[in-house]
Amino acid sequence: MSEPAPLPAPLAALASAHGIETVYEDAFGNRREVGAETVCRLLGALGQPVGGPAEAEAILAAALDRSRRGPRPLPPVVVAWDGELPELPLGPGHGSAAVELLPESGGDPGPLVAVETRGGERVVAARERLAYGLHRLALDHGGARASGERAFVSVISAPRRPSPVRAGSWGVLLPLFALHDTDGHRGDLTCLERAGRLFAEAGAGYVATLPLLAGLSRRDDPGGRPAPYSPLSRRWWNEGYLDATRVPELAGLLPAGGAGGPGPFDPGARAGHLRPLFESAERAIRRAGGPRLARYEAFCASRPDALSYGRFRAAIERRGPDPARWPERWRAGAIAGDEVDAGAVGAHLFAQFAMDLQIAEVAETLRRAGAGLVLDLPVGCAASGYDPVAHPGSHATGASVGAPPDRFFSEGQEWGLVPLDPEGERRSGYPVTAGALRHVLRHCAAARLDHVMGLSRLWWVPAGMGPAEGAYVRYHFEEQLALCCLEAWRHGTALIGEDLGTVEPALVAALGSHGVAGMHVAVFELDDDAHPMEPLRPRPGAVALVDTHDTATFAGWFEGADIATRRRLGLLGAGEAREALASRARARGFLVDRLCASGLVDVDEAGDPVAVHAGLLGELGESEAGLVLVNPEDCWGETDPQNLPGTTTEHLNFARPFALGVSELRADEGVLRAVARLEAARRPGAAGHEQPVAASSTKEP
Repeated sequence: MSEPAPLPAPLAALASAHGIETVYEDAFGNRREVGAETVCRLLGALGQPVGGPAEAEAILAAALDRSRRGPRPLPPVVVAWDGELPELPLGPGHGSAAVELLPESGGDPGPLVAVETRGGERVVAARERLAYGLHRLALDHGGARASGERAFVSVISAPRRPSPVRAGSWGVLLPLFALHDTDGHRGDLTCLERAGRLFAEAGAGYVATLPLLAGLSRRDDPGGRPAPYSPLSRRWWNEGYLDATRVPELAGLLPAGGAGGPGPFDPGARAGHLRPLFESAERAIRRAGGPRLARYEAFCASRPDALSYGRFRAAIERRGPDPARWPERWRAGAIAGDEVDAGAVGAHLFAQFAMDLQIAEVAETLRRAGAGLVLDLPVGCAASGYDPVAHPGSHATGASVGAPPDRFFSEGQEWGLVPLDPEGERRSGYPVTAGALRHVLRHCAAARLDHVMGLSRLWWVPAGMGPAEGAYVRYHFEEQLALCCLEAWRHGTALIGEDLGTVEPALVAALGSHGVAGMHVAVFELDDDAHPMEPLRPRPGAVALVDTHDTATFAGWFEGADIATRRRLGLLGAGEAREALASRARARGFLVDRLCASGLVDVDEAGDPVAVHAGLLGELGESEAGLVLVNPEDCWGETDPQNLPGTTTEHLNFARPFALGVSELRADEGVLRAVARLEAARRPGAAGHEQPVAASSTKEP
């Protein structure tokens, strides 16, 4: 990758003022500079168009002049960790300002805050600790309250450390699309409930799955493919995962017979099939009235944007899934009720109601069995999704989220996710971020925050440029982290940060100090043979896995199937493939030798990936990891990955079923062996995980 010319100083300064990093360290430890065209395009995406260095200098001079002439502005957001509001200097220009706290609860707060003089300076100070929540400070100047010209500051009052993942626990990762059972259930929440309860009865403390968030149905997008990490919205569910047989209003509407054999599963196809049935069910619930209707109406009332979402989905049915082809008013979220079909609106609201109830039921069933549900929150929303239409001021236009080049993707990646505008979302009080967290966290015991570095910075790719030509854009880390901690506290949810890849060490340390568990993926560590005969050592309290949905399965790694696949698809050259296979053979040899030497694998089973996988689980189980998750497919030696990043039609991503049905899992020798090994390793008193459970802030100040 060629290095661009150094940026002119005014352009670099303007970029820095808008959070654009003009220099970064790549995945190989090299210093990289961002080009002028990238900076100019990203400034435009951030709402600051600039034609070049001369214009950048004029913009900076005007901003400096405004700051000299006007009063020092208050920050739009402040964080009150553990309820302790920091003093906010008012500075000259605020005169005889008065301040009032407007609590989230809407009640009368009393004189919690006041303007005081400290060391000759006027400051806003709290007289006692604040209750946890999203509050507002209102600043009055004379008659500002009466005139409606008050200044507001959002206050995030949050615990420093919400509840952690239970130490010394283990769990199972169950992608919902892969689950099926002998009675015809496929890819639905009943499959998740059954499989999760099975593992819970065997001792699992957590049951994790991939994102269950909104996506298009095949009625709306016939050529689409499952994309759980590019949701239509991070604040609504994907009704394609619903078990319709459990919904009373659908009784008698469903066709007879099961869903057939366990072929590839697409939630969009099921959602399309159910769409007209949801419309009939919504009419039925309104005709029947009673407690069920009251519950439905209460659900809609609890979600202020429910009608907006229903109209958005109905608009897709009317005009197609590309908002670029919609009327301009629609793209700004102003979709009138008489412009879309009322039956379609009701159908989508009823689908959300049914999904929400069913997820809550599954979570409660698992809780009673001794396991907590773990849900996954993607880092962003699809560019054509609902969230940017509902909150256009919180999203940037003219860029998408991705990743810079690394050892897996030499050209970088573009994910098609619309980035949140750091200042637009902040000025609005973080409606999208808080809404997404609240939606997912309210039903789970733990939540995985995908690409958690997005709390601090994201790689933005300007429209029309390649992924390698992007740049990092900074976010307000402390504020976003406080939102995570607040919502986790509200719902008693532990937080897991997917901190894999090129993540700043300072970010990892900061997350750890707030009780956010990091992740440790064994197949990444095994390919690094710096200390080949030492056992894997996940960070204390981390969530450890052998592999993930984005990596090779363990048998695939063990046998080099992932390298062969990448070579076949042209993602690796012949020489690179030979080199990778030789390196893999060395890593495999080191692993087998180590596990045999420690007694975790019998010498006569050293060539069996299923046996070696069980031994590796034992090693992870004996570590200081807080939670160890097992992928059931590794227990019977599956070599085909669930997802092959960088592919679309070349590989069946997020759709392939498990080789075994839910009912077959309880009798599989590999599954039983892995579970027994984890149970023994995680049992209190086993080596390595006697660390104390970290203290948590579970009560309001």
